[in-house]
Amino acid sequence: MNKKACTNCHFITKENVCPKCRSTSLSEDFSGIVIMFDPENSAIAKAMSIKEKGRYALKVR
Repeated sequence: MNKKACTNCHFITKENVCPKCRSTSLSEDFSGIVIMFDPENSAIAKAMSIKEKGRYALKVR
């Protein structure tokens, strides 16, 4: 099963529904991966509006 990125929150998953925001709008066409360990203290997390740990795509098409 291929990995997909949510077009809404950019979370990367293997599921057909995003486990973070429950969106069904997922795309296999994404680039760049950010693995977030400490979103509370990360400037990147703030810039991307990430509140939870996990793997996120930088760009989703």
